[in-house]
Amino acid sequence: MSNDPRILRNALGSFATGVTVVTTRSADGQDIGRTANSFSSVSLDPPMILWSLAKTSSSFDDFRQAGHFAVHILSAEQSDISGLFASKKEDKFEGLTVERGDGDIPLLKDCAARFECRTAHQYEGGDHIIFVGEITGFEHSSTPPLVFHGGQYGRLIRHAGENTSFEKTESSLSPDDFIYQISRVFYQIRNDAVVERRRRGWSGADYAVLTLLGHEDGRTLDTISEIGRSRGDEITDETMAKLEAEGLIEIDGTAPRRAHLTGAGRKAMMEIVAMLKAAEADCLALLDENEVWVLKQLLNRLATSTDSGWPPVRQQAAVASA
Repeated sequence: MSNDPRILRNALGSFATGVTVVTTRSADGQDIGRTANSFSSVSLDPPMILWSLAKTSSSFDDFRQAGHFAVHILSAEQSDISGLFASKKEDKFEGLTVERGDGDIPLLKDCAARFECRTAHQYEGGDHIIFVGEITGFEHSSTPPLVFHGGQYGRLIRHAGENTSFEKTESSLSPDDFIYQISRVFYQIRNDAVVERRRRGWSGADYAVLTLLGHEDGRTLDTISEIGRSRGDEITDETMAKLEAEGLIEIDGTAPRRAHLTGAGRKAMMEIVAMLKAAEADCLALLDENEVWVLKQLLNRLATSTDSGWPPVRQQAAVASA
């Protein structure tokens, strides 16, 4: 066994926990708060919880003398709150809207759960003091909690249950393959929009041009043609002439020649995008908000690992310096 505290800390970090902020009121009327993940339930009758605080903490004396405290289980959206109360900022409540509990203790809002407690016991725990509180009031919601594991924040994903295996052949994809699953979702979401595009008489090349200009207007014709080829669409002079004749785009007469969406072209693309977003919402309705967030984060990690040029990546807006 290693005696290195860092190795022990890393080993303890293998245990995934929630993240809490514990608040109280100092004897001189100052709001006090600390981030903590050393939280546990103790008893249902009477209802009691515990948490611990390092004896070296700057707020140690305030919690030792406090008759009441509150434990806030942070939601998945509150990692910034965790960072704030773990920081050395002098007034951690600056800019926050709080409610008040017993003993005028500050109560944070929009948490996954919140427990108001009367300090019942304090026990020595090595370099920490263990606080046991009797719950005098609590609130909770269905909001997913913030998770902490291995020194990093995370989110919960519900277990899908027993995995189903499928017969695999070398000549076809199966539901065990990522590309099979993502293709099914892709075609499910785009089906209505494809029908509408065909009704409008748009080819794949037509739609590629309009999509590119919807993301970034004023692209050069050479750039449009190059990106179109990367997705398998041959964008020709005839393609551009057709869209211009239909009043969907305008093309500059000077070099380098650039294309722009007209008002009619932009309106048409907004209608298509609205159909896609509606289909996406229907598809994602099967997942909860937390699962949707995690899914998008994972897909973004894969999508930004390389850039084939399609779908086009919208450039981030430049932030003006003050």
